[in-house]
Amino acid sequence: MKTKITVSIILIIGLASVSYGMIRDNNIIFSAGIILVTAGYIFIRKKLKDSISKINGPEG
Repeated sequence: MKTKITVSIILIIGLASVSYGMIRDNNIIFSAGIILVTAGYIFIRKKLKDSISKINGPEG
């Protein structure tokens, strides 16, 4: 549960940063937002891969 909240916060801050960086033409904030969104995506992807491997077992 704690991981879900952390990833959600990372993604929300990242999306807000990307939006702010685009609206205000601030490249540093935009880049930081892209990094945060990418990090959130990687966390979600890792969790999905782990849950799929649990379902399929060690062979699949």
